Amino acid sequence: MKTIPESLLTWLFCLICIACSERRDSGNFIETFNADFRAELAGLHVSNASYAVFCTDSVILQDSFSAAGTGTDGDSPFLIGSVTKVFTAVAIMQLYQEGKIDIDRPVSDYVPDFQIRQRFPESAPITLRAVMTHHAGIPSDNYLHKFSKMPNDFIDLPGYLNTLYTCYPVGEIWAYSNLGYALLGVVIERVSGMRYGEYIARHIFEPLGMNSSGLYSDYGSQKSLSAAYDGKGNLTTELPICDKPAGAIYSTVTDMIRFGRAFIDGKEILLRKEFLDQMFELQNADNLLDLDHRSALCFNFKNKAPELGRLLEHGGATMYHRAQLTIAPDAGLACVLLSDSPNGKDNAWRLDEQLMVEYCRSAGITPDRRFNREKKMLFTPVSSKNLQSFAGNYAMPGLVCRIDWKHNLLSPTIDGQNFYLAQHDSGSFIPAKWFLGMLFKSKRMYFLLEEINGEKHFIQVMPWGGLNIIGTRVTPEPVSETWKNRAGDYVVSNAAPGDAPTIEKMSISVEDSFVVLRYGFSPEMSFGQNASVALNLVNDNEAFVLGYGRGGGESVIFGPDGRSFSYMGLKFVKI
Repeated sequence: MKTIPESLLTWLFCLICIACSERRDSGNFIETFNADFRAELAGLHVSNASYAVFCTDSVILQDSFSAAGTGTDGDSPFLIGSVTKVFTAVAIMQLYQEGKIDIDRPVSDYVPDFQIRQRFPESAPITLRAVMTHHAGIPSDNYLHKFSKMPNDFIDLPGYLNTLYTCYPVGEIWAYSNLGYALLGVVIERVSGMRYGEYIARHIFEPLGMNSSGLYSDYGSQKSLSAAYDGKGNLTTELPICDKPAGAIYSTVTDMIRFGRAFIDGKEILLRKEFLDQMFELQNADNLLDLDHRSALCFNFKNKAPELGRLLEHGGATMYHRAQLTIAPDAGLACVLLSDSPNGKDNAWRLDEQLMVEYCRSAGITPDRRFNREKKMLFTPVSSKNLQSFAGNYAMPGLVCRIDWKHNLLSPTIDGQNFYLAQHDSGSFIPAKWFLGMLFKSKRMYFLLEEINGEKHFIQVMPWGGLNIIGTRVTPEPVSETWKNRAGDYVVSNAAPGDAPTIEKMSISVEDSFVVLRYGFSPEMSFGQNASVALNLVNDNEAFVLGYGRGGGESVIFGPDGRSFSYMGLKFVKI
């Protein structure tokens, strides 16, 4: 056998070291990454976007993208949508830090006129903490004047909520609620004695020097802020939102860098460390129905990029604008992306999962991962399940389906499409079709079946690896003649001329012994889609949406005339 000369080995080793050095050269990687990132934005038909990845004392990457060459840069204003909630949560924590509130006290201690009707007598009180983590059971949205040239004042929210019922017992499940965060805005106003916008400006914008940020609240004087683009790149406009503490802030990437740094730089400009630490703590470790979803105070833990330690994020969406803020407190990194297009944050995950991870490797940053508590989900093996017992009707907000037992397999039917559940491994299933006497399997989707708290759930493994309940088994109750006679089409009757249309094409039908609402969002709503929800009929005038998650448990209340009903703030009249 021939041996390789020592000099050649040394030369090869040097080449490898140089290659590794070039691969780890953060400048080269960032340049390549940014070129690919911009190409993806173009491929997603994004019109304008600004983004940055930064650490405590420097900016790692900051750039802007403009398909039309309109000169977008770090000082261009964008609506940040629900990232506004992070500002609202910080304000609540500031008042907590000052001893003016206790986040474990009931909301009604600070807003006595908040008296929503509690459907669940065994429920704990609705605390500020429960609202901050979306575990309060407060309804999700009010679509009356949701986006409007003349939006309602959210200060009237308690009166509206008092006409509704809670959706779930406190602490039972994570169910996203814009109305909950609008209610926190009412708390801020009542306790501080200042209007919400004034408080945010004085206690967050001004201390951080966020001089280009504010609230989009007046369409007439702030119309330039409504510039946006639809999914095809056509210029359009959007209107102010009524739930200001849930989604009304506009900002720039330069300002958002200042805001993001306040969570990682240790300067305690907004909150002392002990209160920031509380915001980053896992809140729902024992919530079984949350599956693998992990909540902090306002933030959500991301399940990916463990190299960064804890990774907390909050996204935002208005009618067209999109935003994403991600904080990695253990790595001392953060990133932000702002856009005026519906697909504007579809590749935002790459900023943290790729660029921030690679930066940590190249800079030798090794975060302490002990703070990143996982939720251990223990599912019953398929071999231990009585699969036939999972047959039946399933419902969730937005979907009604049936699972039958055929050919010794469970067979779901969703939106008229029928398939079989073939066992994939010890715990999961994949969809399959019979053809010419053979079962053809597809590994494009994965499902689980599990009983939690005495209820059977149909669970999908999402493309990004998370788990989502797509149906909970329910048994239909007899449908009265009163509800059967309500079948038909309905139209919105209480919208104002200056409102952006939201829900439309509403109908009621009786399907497989369920009363079902079917509706679609206006095409002007870039986040809208068609939905079908089955109802739990309580009496001849009241019903609640079946299923868990956002939109579940919402009230459907018929008026005395029996021909009109209210749902998510809108009044629908039978045609």
